[in-house]
Amino acid sequence: MGQDPDLPTPWVSYPSANNTAYGVYHFRKTFDLATVPKSLAVHISADNRYELFVNGSRVCFGPAKGDLITYKYDIIDLAPFLKPGKNLLAVLVFNLGQDKPMAFISAQTAFLFRSEAPAFAFLNSDQNWKVYQNPAYDPIGYRELKHWEWVKGYYACGPGDEVFADRYPWGWEQPGFDDSGWRAPEILAFENAPPWKLVPRNIPFMDTHPEKPGRIRKSTGVEVPAGFLEGKTRFTIPADRKATVLFDYDRFTMGYPELTTDKGAGSSIKIRYAEALYTEPNVKAHRDSVNGLTMYGVFDIFHPDGQLRTFRPLWKRAFRYIELEIETGNQPLELVALQSQYSGYPYPDMGTFHSNDPRLNAIFETGLRTLRMCSGETYYDTPYYEQLCYGGDNRPISAISLYNSTDDRLFREAMRLYPQSANRETRLFKSAYPSRFDFDMGTWSLAWIQSLWDYYTVRGDSAFVSQFAQPIEEVLDFFQRSLDESTGLLGPMRTQNFIDWSIDRGSLPYNVVPWEKGQSAILSLYFALSLDSAAQLFRHTGRMDHAEKWERISAGIKTAVYAHCWDADKGLMADYPDKSRYSQHTSILAILCDAVAPAMQSDLLDRLLSYPDFDEVASSYFSFFLFKAMQKTDREDLIVNHLGFWEHFLDRGHTTFGETGFPSHDRSDCHAWSAHPSYFLLSSVCGIKPGDIGFHTVVIQPHLGNLTELEASMPHPLGRISVSYRKNGKSWSAEIELPEGMTGAFVYAGKRYLLRGGRERVRG
Repeated sequence: MGQDPDLPTPWVSYPSANNTAYGVYHFRKTFDLATVPKSLAVHISADNRYELFVNGSRVCFGPAKGDLITYKYDIIDLAPFLKPGKNLLAVLVFNLGQDKPMAFISAQTAFLFRSEAPAFAFLNSDQNWKVYQNPAYDPIGYRELKHWEWVKGYYACGPGDEVFADRYPWGWEQPGFDDSGWRAPEILAFENAPPWKLVPRNIPFMDTHPEKPGRIRKSTGVEVPAGFLEGKTRFTIPADRKATVLFDYDRFTMGYPELTTDKGAGSSIKIRYAEALYTEPNVKAHRDSVNGLTMYGVFDIFHPDGQLRTFRPLWKRAFRYIELEIETGNQPLELVALQSQYSGYPYPDMGTFHSNDPRLNAIFETGLRTLRMCSGETYYDTPYYEQLCYGGDNRPISAISLYNSTDDRLFREAMRLYPQSANRETRLFKSAYPSRFDFDMGTWSLAWIQSLWDYYTVRGDSAFVSQFAQPIEEVLDFFQRSLDESTGLLGPMRTQNFIDWSIDRGSLPYNVVPWEKGQSAILSLYFALSLDSAAQLFRHTGRMDHAEKWERISAGIKTAVYAHCWDADKGLMADYPDKSRYSQHTSILAILCDAVAPAMQSDLLDRLLSYPDFDEVASSYFSFFLFKAMQKTDREDLIVNHLGFWEHFLDRGHTTFGETGFPSHDRSDCHAWSAHPSYFLLSSVCGIKPGDIGFHTVVIQPHLGNLTELEASMPHPLGRISVSYRKNGKSWSAEIELPEGMTGAFVYAGKRYLLRGGRERVRG
């Protein structure tokens, strides 16, 4: 019997399964159709994750990351995958247990499937499905990965998989598989409502396509024949042999590796993934170097059973290098193929930048690649180590994505989710969300407000930003309560704060020195900058009283910081009133929020670029704010002369941009908060900026420096904005194409030229 279509569809699980423990489960539902409907929309979700197969073909995986109050379900049209006669739905559901990725928010192992059409309610999840617990999987937990021995910092992407092929129900997803011994699922009962408050997925499914290694860099114990990477030949590791093979994808990537083997019963294959090889733990070599170096990193283990099998991990891996560490038993092992299925956010056509300077071209393209590698079901800080969506990281990431794509769904999802993590008492957000972190992060809550203002300036989406008025106020209220009445600066705060990585002392501001109990000019100015963003949002969305309130508070903070921390002798803003420490960051923020008079800001910029004795300087991340200060002071010509971090990344073989640019902090090779030159090359060098709130008009004012040729474009909701510049001595020409219906101005060489939709040519 099928399910009553008038009753809610139940969540189901494996009978008597430990609700939160590691486990891998297979669900099957066989049914007959006389005819295939034109469409058949179904909803599917699972905790932690699912992978759907229809008639043996992989269809999709999910659900998209979220939390329990906005737990996602996916809507799939099954009709294209069905046929008259017998059909099969097969679903893999897994729970990665105590070591699951920090971004996975879970209640218990569970599966839900329901049809929108009552006539197909017999497909709904119930006891007419069949389920099997797969005994082939063991987790390689954080203790076994021993990440603390090779990663300088934090690791949070979940366990490795150890899979025993002789225990695996091979072919379980195919029609005709014998599931007669499988059990009926258990219908989950809850005292009140289920813990998952379901909402439909609001981002697209991930882009998935195959990728192959570029080359084999070295091997021991076996010779790899030519043609293996192209799928033209296999190779054999003899019995009772130890061997290693190092594959190089030639660039950082992420997805699901697929290793196909044959024969080799009794063998063991450790599959290790790394961004780079190491000279010693925590010290990476040039990213192209392999000789004399060591492979550290996350790994899976596969135990073949003597048959043709393909291993694929449950969750995505990030890597440039894959090393196979093989030990055969008494049967030779054949390696048949190695490839991976890329998995990342499906950005449409992005921005372009081509100049006569190959260095700038490489920086732009590498920045976009970094953005793509840090975009999945949320933005990622680092796909290899964490896959977490941090509020502060999102400030530069959102600027890059909003300028290089018109698909704003991932940005909006990040902005929606973040305030759902608000602490009940402080109302501040977790440092990253979705996550199971148990602490909040004040500065990252402020960064979220800044990102909303950035979004509003380029999209003008009042309806979207207006929904966040209350959480904006609550975050600002916390910081206002923390102001020291005697100084006007922020005093002690019951929250963690982060501004930037230190060169060699952890992070800024320092949390281990007595004066960090308050009176930080860096934090006070960062608060003021966020107040300015909030006030602008309130002003443009009709909340004038709120705007004026926060403008007054911001002005008071700036006055107080200048009075207590401006050092006239040094021409810099000190980090504290006692003028014991100086960082670039404080003077950068002083420019951005007008804590020094506009007439002083250009000189302050020159000073902070030339002062030799800073205690701390901006990392590749905080250089986003440095470049913003160059924009604000109309000194954008300086940006191309301050790309040393990114040149160094490329010189060291990076194919994505790393975490800080500091040699002392060389953990992550892929950190999208460092990819912002792909934003500034379009907005400053090409000079493409909104002419009004919402970017309905454009002002194009290039800063070409020594460039003689430049062609670039960026997507816009109305179409594509394209520019082409040529310089020859004192003569120059520009060709600009705007979408139809758009107007603007071109400003160059002291003149202003009006633009309208279509192509315009200007010479001088």
